Amino acid sequence: MSNSRNTNRLAKRIRSQTSLTLSTASRLARQAKVYLGSSVANAADPQQRRLEAHMAHVLASSFQDRQLNGALLGVREAGPDGQRLVLTLDSDMADEVLRELLPRFDHIYGGIRGVPGLRVRGRGDRVVLHDALGPAQVTVTRSDHGRMRLPSAREGEVLLWKRTSGGLSHDEKQEVEEWAVPQGRTDLRVRDLLMSRILRCPRLVNRTAEPHGFANCYTHHSGDLVIEWCCGDTVEALCANLLAHGIADSVPREKAIELLSPHSAHLGERTVILNRHNSCLYSNEAWDVVEYIKKGYAS
Repeated sequence: MSNSRNTNRLAKRIRSQTSLTLSTASRLARQAKVYLGSSVANAADPQQRRLEAHMAHVLASSFQDRQLNGALLGVREAGPDGQRLVLTLDSDMADEVLRELLPRFDHIYGGIRGVPGLRVRGRGDRVVLHDALGPAQVTVTRSDHGRMRLPSAREGEVLLWKRTSGGLSHDEKQEVEEWAVPQGRTDLRVRDLLMSRILRCPRLVNRTAEPHGFANCYTHHSGDLVIEWCCGDTVEALCANLLAHGIADSVPREKAIELLSPHSAHLGERTVILNRHNSCLYSNEAWDVVEYIKKGYAS
């Protein structure tokens, strides 16, 4: 924070939006780097939030520890396009991001991969990924301004996103319906809101990947998204910056944040799980890991 006045203001905001004590809120506020309000305007439309949340969930589940260049989920920048969203993808990961997002039936896997109902408009350096069932859409571009390359089918795959008539396949409809059904304690409104915001705040979440060029993401089920890392920001520092940029806005106070330990926190009652290891996992081997990831994309 730039000065004590901003620190105090943020501490009061955190205290009013969460169940944290004022002393804990003040400790977090002192760790926030800047106070800017929301980094990107929130998606006001529930369908837009749901699409963005599903995209974030699929990317976290798909990429896990295969991320490059400090771009968590493959995203370098996010900007508003009215109520829609424009994502600037890391150039090394852009093709793989499209492959993971666009729905296909994988006979080897025995089910659908990607975001069901997602379809494509446009070619060249800007591709619009839109919901076949509504107005929600996200535009993607490459950080090097190169041409976006649409994926081809691999062995055992049927590219559902190429369907031009007949609407969604039976399997896609089933996946869409399952995504809209809460599992356990999942609050769908909170899930969609927080996961959408994670996708819209790459400059903040990418700090977890900066020290080594990669971090680890995964999911347990449709109700959560996990971010793990080992160096750089502490869990409290990351939480402080996310809270400073509006991550908990409109989230029920009792569900906003839970600091479990110096190395773990939950946002939205386990919607977003943040875990930081207490020691470095890679040291001088980080570059070797990066090279291994790059070879995997090139194969």
